[in-house]
Amino acid sequence: MDFSCLSMLKELRLDNNPIVSMLHIVRSLPRLEKLSMENCERLISIAHPPCTLKVLSIKSYSSSLTDYKNSLRKIIFDPEMSPLNLLGASKLLSPTSFEIDGMIKIQPMAGVEKNLLHRLGWKNLEFTRERRLGTYTTRGSEGSQTQMYYEFGIFSTFFEGKEMPNWIRRRSKGPSISFTIPSSPKKVHGLNFCSVLTLLSLYRTRFFVLPKIKISNITKNRTWIYDHYIERVKLDGKCLTLLSHWMFGPDEMKGGDQIAITVISQSDYQLIKSCGVRLVYDDETIEEEDVLGYYKSWNHIIGGDLSSFQLTTGEYILDNLQYMQDTNKSYSCYPPFTNDDPSYKESGLKLSPKRGLNKSGCNKISITYMITSGYASFEIFQ
Repeated sequence: MDFSCLSMLKELRLDNNPIVSMLHIVRSLPRLEKLSMENCERLISIAHPPCTLKVLSIKSYSSSLTDYKNSLRKIIFDPEMSPLNLLGASKLLSPTSFEIDGMIKIQPMAGVEKNLLHRLGWKNLEFTRERRLGTYTTRGSEGSQTQMYYEFGIFSTFFEGKEMPNWIRRRSKGPSISFTIPSSPKKVHGLNFCSVLTLLSLYRTRFFVLPKIKISNITKNRTWIYDHYIERVKLDGKCLTLLSHWMFGPDEMKGGDQIAITVISQSDYQLIKSCGVRLVYDDETIEEEDVLGYYKSWNHIIGGDLSSFQLTTGEYILDNLQYMQDTNKSYSCYPPFTNDDPSYKESGLKLSPKRGLNKSGCNKISITYMITSGYASFEIFQ
């Protein structure tokens, strides 16, 4: 079939089709602004949609969470991608490992390259690869291996245990720690932060609610508040260790800066037992190729463009749910960190992934599309 007639196409709907990936012809549509693949429950990947796209909708309207196939594993954008609204991704994402380019990446710790762990300064974590736990998000519960999460320039993982890694030297009892970055000819590359949570009673609950982490550079008057993608964790034991690596550059942290870190528990049944920190410097490891290059290329990270995550009070709320909402109001759980009733400076966040930067067994696919002011429909036979 001749697709040259689609050169003026602005809106394309592939809803309710058993496709597993975005059709190849979609990439060649030079004026496409809206792509809808709603209720495509077998969808596994969306690779390199047109850079002109402004709206990508992959909503699912199943009546219950158990109806979702959770098949989506990867969305990849070109570096030249325009800012776009991403709608409905949370309900289709795979339960274990997936990646939305520029937004979030999740993979099992067993699959993380050793040189990446080395670059983060993470040592002796091999024991986490065999451990399993239960995690809970807005989609419901999931069981999996220990995972590594990456969002906003922050790597994180969590596992059962009551001891911090022995390379976390600067420690404090309770939910907060403060320190001054020592003067050094080395440049600060990042900050490893670790906290240990304990359940107050195993009889009431075995769920940990992941806390929010607030890091403030008091000297530079900058504050980042991280709300993890995972909401709750279920373990057999009584203690949970949460480890994170925050990528910072010289514009965010350097020698002489005063830093304060606070962890706020979101449950009355758990306690922040202790926390600790270790700075990571650029020349602690020597790599021929920067293994963090891909992660640094993301736009919405610390040191990148976080303007859409900034509150009117000045703090940055690092929460991927902001991609999914249409309001500029902050969530009610944030006032413990911020002033009363804060709002986002911007509303309707558009995903800007990078800096400046198949067949399903069915023999036909139904498409409805719009060219300027008119609608039409046709079928593609494979």
